Amino acid sequence: MKEAKLRKKQLQQQLKHEDALSAAVKIWNVEILPNWETMRYTKRVRDLWWNGIPPSVRGKVWKLAFGNDLNLTPELYEICLNRAKDRLKIMKEAGSDTDSISSFSDLPSSKEASVELIKLDVSRTFPQLCIFQKGGPYHELLQGLLGAYACYRPDVGYVQGMSFIAAVLLLNMDVDDAFICFANLLNRPCQIAFFRLDESLMNSYFETYEEFFHENLPQLYYHFKKLNLNSNLYIIDWLFTLYAKSLPLDVASRVWDVFCRDGEEFLFRTALGILKLHQDILLSMDFIHLAQFLTRLPETISSNELFNALDSINMIIEKKKFSQVFADLREQNKPPSDSN
Repeated sequence: MKEAKLRKKQLQQQLKHEDALSAAVKIWNVEILPNWETMRYTKRVRDLWWNGIPPSVRGKVWKLAFGNDLNLTPELYEICLNRAKDRLKIMKEAGSDTDSISSFSDLPSSKEASVELIKLDVSRTFPQLCIFQKGGPYHELLQGLLGAYACYRPDVGYVQGMSFIAAVLLLNMDVDDAFICFANLLNRPCQIAFFRLDESLMNSYFETYEEFFHENLPQLYYHFKKLNLNSNLYIIDWLFTLYAKSLPLDVASRVWDVFCRDGEEFLFRTALGILKLHQDILLSMDFIHLAQFLTRLPETISSNELFNALDSINMIIEKKKFSQVFADLREQNKPPSDSN
């Protein structure tokens, strides 16, 4: 009888969830998406956004939210895709392989040559889904998208971590749209700083994060300081994949939802939310266990738990928002101009 009652309760909750999801899909499709520019900043839409975008409309919302400031087209994607295929063909004929990566530097546009490295990473992307591995339905699409981007931005090339971002986009939209969103997303200040390994900018982001860490979780902040555990030990991996590798996919998708809404600030707020959620256990750990925990987060994290923790994270210090604190620190970190 107890089991029957539990099953009944679970079924009721599932039906309630499905009804709420169906209602939300209707609101997004009928009211919000056709009137995007006038409705996207309203309190009602922002509240709906915070609660998570229904999977069936997620791709449409992300596409609109990320925008296309670079004015990319499906035609450009095809051109870059063919260039990537040609690059791989040249390398194959030249006898290069993934074990002799150093030889790529002899080729023109060596970062464009990083398309070869993509092969290694594609099969490591969401292995539990089995769709990005060789023979899977998304293997060629993901490899092609990443190769096309490396040829579109040879100054950046392919960097480890990109495959997870591209994969999340492919799970939610067509490949043309995924490429356009991917390139625009990686062109944002925070992403370009990390993927181009701009040390000065990265340090300014770390320092800004530390300010908010100290403000929100002082006890844990001092515990980390005492153990000499720097934020870049764990947060670089989180930011490189926009949490797609670190959090369960459904939780990461909901983080992306609000990242679309709030921008880079939310990525750092999410980091603080993760720490807040696990604060009690983290305070009891030594350096080794902390490092292990933060580089391999529990797979049991739920989106509701994380977002409840995020609710109490304050992203204002002395009336300054994240962007203002970052700008101040960036200014402080600038090298003094040469008087000569």
